[in-house]
Formats: sequence, structure tokens, C-alpha cells
Amino acid sequence: MHGELGPGFIESIYGRALITELKNTGLHVEREKLIKIWYASSVVGQHRLDLVVDQAVIVELKANRGLVNVHAAQMNSYLHATNYPLGVILNFGMPALEFEMIPSAKNLDQWNDS
Repeated sequence: MHGELGPGFIESIYGRALITELKNTGLHVEREKLIKIWYASSVVGQHRLDLVVDQAVIVELKANRGLVNVHAAQMNSYLHATNYPLGVILNFGMPALEFEMIPSAKNLDQWNDS
């Protein structure tokens, strides 16, 4: 998909193309899934996740000059706020696709045993 589109588009273009690809393989994809952000016992906000695949994997889309540490920190926050076991950051902004897979801290032991 990235090879065909190449870098230079906005995230939503890559998101729609990725949704098409994932659905064509039979995966369930939720776009802009709304989650609640809790602090103590209060909801303090909401956030929309770019994609959630098969109710298990958060996909964060980027179209930047590169992945930086703040992207991983952002994904760790999303994983902490949800019960999803894995997050994937995809950066379409470079000539070659960049990605990072981040296991939830809750599931890190299970991930390391694999």
C-alpha cells in the first residue's frame, strides 16, 4: 500500500487505504474509536484512536519526517487507557514505511514469552 501511494499524503488518505487492505483480509476495523480517559474514579476526557483492529490492536497513523520518542509515549498512554494488548505506529511520511510495535505494559510478560 505504501509502495503504491508513496509518501506525501495526509494521514487520512493512508488510513482509508489501510482500512481497505485490512477489511479485504477479513479483519474488523474501527476508525476513530472513542475512548474515555479516566483519572482516579472520574472521566477527565475522551480521545479518538485512529484505528482499532479486531478489538485488539491500536493502530496510530503518522505522516511525519520520522518516528520520535513522543509517538511511543503517546501509544503507551493509549494502551494504558484501554485493555488492548498491542499498539502499532505506522509512519507513511518517509520513502520507506516506518513502524513500531508496542506491547501493553499489562501484557509485556506475555509478549516477551512469545
